[in-house]
Amino acid sequence: MTLSDTAADLRAPSGQFLKKSAGKTTFTGTLENLPYPDRFPTPDEAVEQMFTLGYVLFPGVLDSAEVAALRALMDEKGGADDDKYNVPGWCYNRQHVTDFWQEPRLLTYMDRPGLLEAVRGIHDPGAHVTGGSLWTTGAGRAMGIHVDYQPFALPESVYDAPGARIPALTSTAHYYLNDMTADLGPTLVIPGSHKAGRPPVDESTWRGVAPQAVMVKAGDVCLFRGDIWHGAWLNSSQNERRYMMQVHYGTMYIRKTFPGIQWEQFWSADVLAQATPTQRELLHAPTGM
Repeated sequence: MTLSDTAADLRAPSGQFLKKSAGKTTFTGTLENLPYPDRFPTPDEAVEQMFTLGYVLFPGVLDSAEVAALRALMDEKGGADDDKYNVPGWCYNRQHVTDFWQEPRLLTYMDRPGLLEAVRGIHDPGAHVTGGSLWTTGAGRAMGIHVDYQPFALPESVYDAPGARIPALTSTAHYYLNDMTADLGPTLVIPGSHKAGRPPVDESTWRGVAPQAVMVKAGDVCLFRGDIWHGAWLNSSQNERRYMMQVHYGTMYIRKTFPGIQWEQFWSADVLAQATPTQRELLHAPTGM
């Protein structure tokens, strides 16, 4: 396939992509897992893998107490009416925006050691948090292969050129709060697929590489580029829900789309008092407060 005959309908006249995928992209093949790391990656290793494979796994970012606390916070924010998150004909889907500027208990998930260095390594100058979500899902949910952010078209030959390194404009950190199993609907990632330079169209593999499951433990984190092809396996669990937190990051070029809130009245006084200088920088918090 060439870029023009697979992705043209997804683009504006300017060449910018308007959609994350098109057609049938749900993967139904044999499920295999990403290799599980035998140790925590160094910052240099993590940055290099983000450019070569498009993702990196960080084991043991949260301990068991932190996992339990974050799950409890997600349940608290969900409220007492749990039934409202049951979508008829689909699944249980509870997703809330991470209100970092209002909730001081969320600050600690933006700048975890090791993860922060990787984020800065791919996004600096100007690495910052653009948003996130607290996401709990139940049986019935699957997600087709897609990209989160593919700003413009590039032929694959660009990535194949010796020494070529395309900037990662956005990335997402997934904090997993379950010991993942296939029936919980793990995230699927196609290693290296950010080099496609386009979203998927009626395809769920890339260059013969099938999606692989992020089969991790509670407290682990997967950081991936916004232009990597990824999705989710079908959640078929009848007795457990998948708990996950997302933290989105971007470069300074993304700041105009996701600007920091510069009016103090919209910020919690507790957040402004408790946020570290690094956290304030990541959030573009009001200056001089």
